[in-house]
Amino acid sequence: EGALAPLADHTRFELAVRCWITDSGHTLYLRVHDISRGGLSVRAPVPFAPAGKIEVGLELPGGRRVRARGEVVWVRASTASPNGPRMGARFLEFVEGEEDLQQLLGNA
Repeated sequence: EGALAPLADHTRFELAVRCWITDSGHTLYLRVHDISRGGLSVRAPVPFAPAGKIEVGLELPGGRRVRARGEVVWVRASTASPNGPRMGARFLEFVEGEEDLQQLLGNA
């Protein structure tokens, strides 16, 4: 086994948080659609592919920052979703700010 828990196991919050997502060829600045302790989704056309490794940065209120390594879990094209294009990713490892994120989500 050893599989990571699915994102649905985490309560998701809609927070107005800006983020940047980077892979080996792209960096995008986006607004988070929703976020949990386990990952996030963004609402935008993205050049990332499922299972791709990414770096995620979040700008939290009060100037706090979170940095994490992650993995793209799903991508929906704009034609596949009535809400427009979306991408979901899970956090694999936090580089900085994990406590700040958990504190923010605990208070949301």
